[in-house]
Amino acid sequence: MGDDKKGKIPLLLHCLITLVVVFCIFQFLAPWVSAKIVGKVKPLPLPASLMFIYMALTCVALLIFVTTNKSRIDDFKRPIVNFLKGEGGLRMGVLAVVPLLIGGFAYQRMAPRVAPPVMIRVQHPTLPGKFEPLKNPLRHPTETQLAAFIAEKGLSVQGEAARVLYVEDQTAKGRDLFQINCRPCHGSKADGNGPMAWGFRLRPADFTDPGTIATVVEPFLFWRINEGAFGLPAESSPWDSAMPAWKGEIPEDDMWRIILADYAIANKEPRRPEKIH
Repeated sequence: MGDDKKGKIPLLLHCLITLVVVFCIFQFLAPWVSAKIVGKVKPLPLPASLMFIYMALTCVALLIFVTTNKSRIDDFKRPIVNFLKGEGGLRMGVLAVVPLLIGGFAYQRMAPRVAPPVMIRVQHPTLPGKFEPLKNPLRHPTETQLAAFIAEKGLSVQGEAARVLYVEDQTAKGRDLFQINCRPCHGSKADGNGPMAWGFRLRPADFTDPGTIATVVEPFLFWRINEGAFGLPAESSPWDSAMPAWKGEIPEDDMWRIILADYAIANKEPRRPEKIH
């Protein structure tokens, strides 16, 4: 019996292993499973608030499990009591390592280091050159696009009236795409208050704010949707973003439809490019 007791893994260690396993499942496995379920290529990480809830529930479950039996309570607290008594030399090891860790942390914070000059920070970083010539092909349709649309809908209008109806039709499709892909973060009203927005340290942009999409041209939104936070230059900090890169996930035509919907839902107009004389 004595040998069995010595070879037994303490319940405290079992609980710690369980916490680590549960954390790894939700941190690494669940995002990939979620992506497979919804048909995405990239993982869909859980918001920090949801991770906190899951880990808290796991701790409560372990606490209930341990406290339902007196022998489990004794097994759980035995390593803690042994550590406090100094048995096995673990306490001396911890007391020796902790000052070293604190000293190393203090040194890293206080030691002088060579750093590049601070960059000038800008709220709206410069649009990359490859995106500047772009125009929203759905806001400015070609004659061929309009002719196909008129034939499909059986319309009797031409010219500007046909273009307005075409843009309205594409905007309606964009609203559906917005609700599917963008609403969880940006909210159904495009005000940045989606159900997942509270889980991000960097809140999604409020498109109804006059200082956001109303101040940029449509190719700027196309760039941001394409490359997300990963495409932002260093000088954009501290106005960073949690925006994912949608390139390869959403077809380009659908991106332009979503951009039409962004402005329509937020009741804003895109900035017109300046004409160079």
